Amino acid sequence: MPLSFRAVPSAWTSIIACAAIASTTLSANAAITLDANFDHGSLQSFSTSGNDVNLVGRDNFYGSGKWRWVYFKASGVNGQAPNFKISTNFAGGSAAIANSNFRYSLDNEDWLPFDNSGISGGTFNFSNNAAFNQNDVWVAQSIPYSYGRAADQVSQYKLSPYVSPTISSDANLVIGQSPGGIDDLGRTINPRDLWGFKVTDNAVPSAGKTQIVLASGLHAGEVLGNHTLEGTINFLLSNDPRAAELRKTSEFFIYPMLNPDGRFAGNNRATIATPNSDPNRNWSPTFPGKTWFGEPEIQLSGEAMMADLHTATGGTAEYFIDYHSTITTSANANDFMFLHPEKGHTADPFWTNLLDETSTVSFLQSTSTGPTTANFGEIELGAGFDATFETAFHPTRGVAYYEELGKDVGVAFFKALARINADINADGFVGIDDLNFLLSNWNQAVPVGDWDSGDIAGNGDGFIGIDDLNQVLAQWNNGTPPPPPSTNTTVPEPTTLAILTLGTLTTLRRQRR
Repeated sequence: MPLSFRAVPSAWTSIIACAAIASTTLSANAAITLDANFDHGSLQSFSTSGNDVNLVGRDNFYGSGKWRWVYFKASGVNGQAPNFKISTNFAGGSAAIANSNFRYSLDNEDWLPFDNSGISGGTFNFSNNAAFNQNDVWVAQSIPYSYGRAADQVSQYKLSPYVSPTISSDANLVIGQSPGGIDDLGRTINPRDLWGFKVTDNAVPSAGKTQIVLASGLHAGEVLGNHTLEGTINFLLSNDPRAAELRKTSEFFIYPMLNPDGRFAGNNRATIATPNSDPNRNWSPTFPGKTWFGEPEIQLSGEAMMADLHTATGGTAEYFIDYHSTITTSANANDFMFLHPEKGHTADPFWTNLLDETSTVSFLQSTSTGPTTANFGEIELGAGFDATFETAFHPTRGVAYYEELGKDVGVAFFKALARINADINADGFVGIDDLNFLLSNWNQAVPVGDWDSGDIAGNGDGFIGIDDLNQVLAQWNNGTPPPPPSTNTTVPEPTTLAILTLGTLTTLRRQRR
């Protein structure tokens, strides 16, 4: 049977016929057809043998037939329980293929792990125990994050009162367009939007705010970085009192999809314009003889970041984080950041608070000296803390995990940059909960400077007592009030609190002496 493409969805404007997706018969009464001609879809070809569907992944960067990203729709599967098979010639290494995390979806929205997966006979096999009960299902190596999803999210972000264009972006948050080109399957990929926007409380002047740059979507197949960044953005734009306080003290410059052509085309890693070049080695406006290394979208994004930060702050950002994904050989591998301990990164309050928020993040020593995004953040944007955030593919983690991880990043920034001195429980507000904590732990010795134990910053004497109480009362009602509780609770005024507790506190103070 000759190889051919199926009908092209409206998202594609031009297809040049080439060897790609075929259809064939799996059994006497059912024909299964695979289609990857859609936003972020990726598959070279397939064949069948009995109940097996043999997949061939695209090699458009790594060479030697190595693949990394696979995403397709299977039609005609109702009543079938096919066994999908793919080569272990995986770009993350054959030992890592077992954690490549293939999922299926009945609606192209919610993704479930297959019942069975493992290496057998030199191939990676994955299947379900029961037959599918509908005609169409979607299959992906992990949890897709299409260009279209990014576009939909940006269209929602721009409605937020806390989102505004940067110096480089227009009212639609667009900084320009990618170059487009012809992909490895011969398809015409049209130019697409690149975005940049700022998140902050515009009612608070910019002077004195901390500038933070966040980016993702550089490596086309590293989808989990985008899910994690989306979780961070959702937190920053939320009504959470901690987010409200963070917006008062910080400005976030966000560039959510650095490689739109590669993502739309379903590439493994690179852009369409330079398919054999790693876009995370091409971030330099000054490299001798190779300014931006001929990467138009990298140049556009990098120059936008420099213009945005230089205009807003005189040229510096305090933090720069680029969200990626990683394939590991361990099913229990943690997410991690590449950091420079020798530059104080592991002692930075953001990092120490992130470790308090989640137990799944660790760090690896960064040894890169080339023009990566992180080094660009340090050299060109002046970031004192620059990191590549590698979120790990994991067989049991769904979208909610990565979005929560992204929220943890936001909370860590809040604790490091916006937490009020007397906000003991770190909820963005100084109130009755903080007072109750002090009273319930009165006269207790705690680790010196342990904010969460009640030894309020600025006091640091290792003892919960009158000095801590005075700071709480002095800052009473500061911050953003939490949502109203389900039952009415009257919060006393500071003067009332002092009167109500005076006798008890006097006694406790005497006991301390």
